[in-house]
Amino acid sequence: MPELRNDHAAPSLWLLGAIGSLSPFAMTIVIPLFPMIGLLFDENPARLQYLASAYIFGLAVAQPIAGILSDRIGRRPVLLAGLAVFFLSSVSLAICVDYEVMVLLRFIQAVGVSVGTVVARAVARDMLEGESLLHAFSFMSASIGAAPIVAPILGGLMGYFFGYQGVYVLATFLGLGISYWSWRSIPETANCSKNNSITIDRITSLLKSGRFLGYTGIFGFLQATFLSFVSIGAAVFNDYFGIGQIGFGVIWGFMALAYVTGSILLSRLTKRFGSVNLTGYCVAMLVGLGWLGFIIQAQLGITILTVLLPLTGLMLLSGVLTPIAMLGAVETFPQISGTASGISSSCGLMIGGIFSVISGSVYEWGYIYVALVCAIATFCVALSWLLVQHSDHK
Repeated sequence: MPELRNDHAAPSLWLLGAIGSLSPFAMTIVIPLFPMIGLLFDENPARLQYLASAYIFGLAVAQPIAGILSDRIGRRPVLLAGLAVFFLSSVSLAICVDYEVMVLLRFIQAVGVSVGTVVARAVARDMLEGESLLHAFSFMSASIGAAPIVAPILGGLMGYFFGYQGVYVLATFLGLGISYWSWRSIPETANCSKNNSITIDRITSLLKSGRFLGYTGIFGFLQATFLSFVSIGAAVFNDYFGIGQIGFGVIWGFMALAYVTGSILLSRLTKRFGSVNLTGYCVAMLVGLGWLGFIIQAQLGITILTVLLPLTGLMLLSGVLTPIAMLGAVETFPQISGTASGISSSCGLMIGGIFSVISGSVYEWGYIYVALVCAIATFCVALSWLLVQHSDHK
């Protein structure tokens, strides 16, 4: 039986996973369509990136707001309103015939779906505790990791048979289905009478918390370790190994599977080692792998093995550490867990995005510099963990 904090029925992990993974699913499902959209709208590859950057910017801006509102007026109304915005913007995207409007609608779509990961974490924190809470976060992390594997495959198929409109129609039906399921199953779990006292001072206290900043840093720099590679991954495999986009997609699918495996193993590993010890061990191995991969590539050169072996280990360890970091951030200030979830998610996304830009900039000098950027990100994870430990000892 799940360990509950209140009298509500335990939330369906499948529903929480679906809510949380809708955002990365909608972000990556359009990636296979970029060449098609470029031809239809006569846009160059540089401008096509606006479809991705507008979405990421929408998430980064809206997630803190979604978190604060979920604490002030409740999880349920914020979730249902956000999903409604996602549904309406997806319908609009399906009938859109202007590229600039499509970019704007992608921003709005991201604003709507931004409630997903924020509210799902907050609801789990409101309703569960102990091992059940950790299991819920590991399941949500695995779902989020699986979404980028499935989405491009479905996007490619829908685009092939129905054009870019088919992808947005699929997003529309997914949004409608998850909205209906949430309306039927997600109760109001926030104590809004207490949370109405949320002020700038309380948010400032959150931002001054070394524990919150440390866990947020772990989450963000973990995103940076693999986003540093993802941003130029297709180019790397094509330039160095002559592997095309389909081959890269298959290989990246296996990398994402390693991440999901780490999330699935989390509960079992926590029982054996304890959460604090497990985090310390994994952070140490993450740093070791990051810098070992860089040194091996500097000494032996860039080969398929010297690239993939350390990357696989990094993805596996990220799958273990990401749910720990997400849970640690929202547990720091449980009375404003929605706010904590929103700010932590947004900051993590921005950190990952910054490292992605840096990685893309240094790749013109050679992949070894990308490996160095990735290694630096693992070192920042270790610094963030030291900040958590220092705060706990204080």
